[in-house]
Amino acid sequence: MKKSAVLGLVIYSILSCQTDPGEKIKASTLILKEEEKILRYLKEVEWPQAYREQDTVLLDRILGDDFQMVSADGTWSDKAGQMERIKTAPMDNDLFEFEIKRLEVYENGTAIVAGTGHVVDDGQEMIYQSSNVLIKRGDHWKAILSHVSGITELDEVHDHSSSSLPKEADFSYLLGDWKRTNEAQGKETFEHWKKVSDAEYSGLGYTLLAGDTVWLETIKLVREGDHWHFEVMGKGDSIVTPFKVTKAGKNNFACYNPMNDFPKTIRYTKERDTLFAWISDGVTQIDFTFVRVQQ
Repeated sequence: MKKSAVLGLVIYSILSCQTDPGEKIKASTLILKEEEKILRYLKEVEWPQAYREQDTVLLDRILGDDFQMVSADGTWSDKAGQMERIKTAPMDNDLFEFEIKRLEVYENGTAIVAGTGHVVDDGQEMIYQSSNVLIKRGDHWKAILSHVSGITELDEVHDHSSSSLPKEADFSYLLGDWKRTNEAQGKETFEHWKKVSDAEYSGLGYTLLAGDTVWLETIKLVREGDHWHFEVMGKGDSIVTPFKVTKAGKNNFACYNPMNDFPKTIRYTKERDTLFAWISDGVTQIDFTFVRVQQ
């Protein structure tokens, strides 16, 4: 047999034993997706369960021996400290929920899970931000670092059951032109609302000073999937800031975004021919009073 023919057979044999690159990518993606499910369950269900039920066995499985936590006040603690904590101080909140904002799984066996924790006690809701680093060791993910920050008390308790979020709402009471009556002297602030469809209301807010526009933002109420969002786009912004509508009544609604610096909560209510609005971060609140502009 010619040397070239032998070489051809060898190359063919090698190629025929290789896996299709596309199949490799597909398999890798499926594995990462499965790991994401495991991590989501660990952070949203198992981790809170360990503290709530004082389950030291479960917490021992979650935390790596080299685990460290940095609290909001800058205090450092290790795994032993966390194990001792749940023995002496069970988590007996009225409600605890962790809302994952970022979940990344890397092929080197590390992961990042970050988001917002919601804690409700005695009619008061507190939120905090948390980031966590985990490593895959054997068959289990182990948390090796947690950092908590941004503890904030909200001005009202929000409904955290996604099935209870308002799916149907009528915001027709917003339609038309409104002028703010409690604006600073020399300024004039207006809002204009129109209905685009049953799933979208479009608004425009602006402030005039000596005839010049000194503030401008576009606003929308849109239904996405099973519930409504309030979206704000300020002049010069490149992306919208979304707020989840948590309550919607006959002439009122409330929405919030705990990740936004200010505001975190936006509320509207209409009484007769007056439209009231409030924006707040749980500490500072700004009130708006609008009257309808007759055309």
